[in-house]
Amino acid sequence: MNLLGRWVVDESDAQAGADFGDVILEFNEDGQLIYIVRGESRDQVMDLRYKIDGDTLVTDQPSAPKTERTKFSISQDGVLTLEFGGIPYHFRRQTMPAP
Repeated sequence: MNLLGRWVVDESDAQAGADFGDVILEFNEDGQLIYIVRGESRDQVMDLRYKIDGDTLVTDQPSAPKTERTKFSISQDGVLTLEFGGIPYHFRRQTMPAP
């Protein structure tokens, strides 16, 4: 399963939109996960580390160390599902516009 790239809340998932708002998850090859909460006047950016353990995403925030484990899957049609507290949230890969 390839998590690399930018993911945004799937607009058809009202629960994810309500719980997370306008967020971007950016997974990089070097194990960096940039979590961006887009705000009206300013974005909040969190720099995390991640690794994959089977069907589990393992994350840690170096500035406030605490390991989090989240079940995940990517469907045939490219929807990333992250399960938090037993609730599935859906994200879609964001395509980058051509320069």
